[in-house]
Amino acid sequence: MSFFFIPLSFLWFIRETKAILFWLYLWQLKEYRFSRLFDHFQTYQGKKLFFNFFFIFKIILFLWALSLAFYPKLLAWQLYAFWMVALAVIYFFEGAKTLVDFFQKKLKKPVLTPKGKVLILVSLIVEFLFLFILFQKIKLFYWFSFSLLSFDILTPFTVSGIVLLFQPLTVHWQNKIIKKATEKRAKFKNLIVIGITGSYGKTSTKEFLSTILSSKFKVLSTPAHQNTDIAIAKLILEKLTEDIEVFIVEMAAYKRGEITSACQIVK
Repeated sequence: MSFFFIPLSFLWFIRETKAILFWLYLWQLKEYRFSRLFDHFQTYQGKKLFFNFFFIFKIILFLWALSLAFYPKLLAWQLYAFWMVALAVIYFFEGAKTLVDFFQKKLKKPVLTPKGKVLILVSLIVEFLFLFILFQKIKLFYWFSFSLLSFDILTPFTVSGIVLLFQPLTVHWQNKIIKKATEKRAKFKNLIVIGITGSYGKTSTKEFLSTILSSKFKVLSTPAHQNTDIAIAKLILEKLTEDIEVFIVEMAAYKRGEITSACQIVK
């Protein structure tokens, strides 16, 4: 029996690691903000995360497994075998796709910030522990496979739970950084600050303006796409000095009133 456990677990582990990295990447891309993540699910790309062949087929297999569990006497053993083969085939293709993406450097994964590293570590530990417990507790291959499938389907919620678990600590740390940056900025009385916001073209406009003004002034501008409150605050603490005459700040705005906090930081 263990002959079947190991290859299926290996394929599952490969695709599951890819899924964990992707969902952490998506949370990071949306700045760990639930409202932005929820808005993403309203887009075509966001809907495809759940309305695609593999995910829908897994849901069908999950519901089918429940029916097999509740009505075992009404179904032949061949259906159990077909269910497990179907799941193995899916994981084979997903595992192969993951390896191809890895070697072609197409895997989507979060940037290795301190927070990103912690979230990756915790998520992988949860994945390891889950697989370890399965090998220790479940000896029937059918239920072993069903458990893998269940964890697979719940991956978005598992990763989201881990992210939200660390949010209070993250918010506390960010508030301390922002407070220090605000206090430092207040010391530069003659600093000219230019804020650039909008839906599209913020970074390009900032680069054009920075190049033009640099011919006459000592300019500091936010790096490409570094337009959140915490990114602006870090830049102030690390690079804003007394010789800077013009500070050009790109400000992210996804809804009305959202640049208020950034404006308060840079004044």
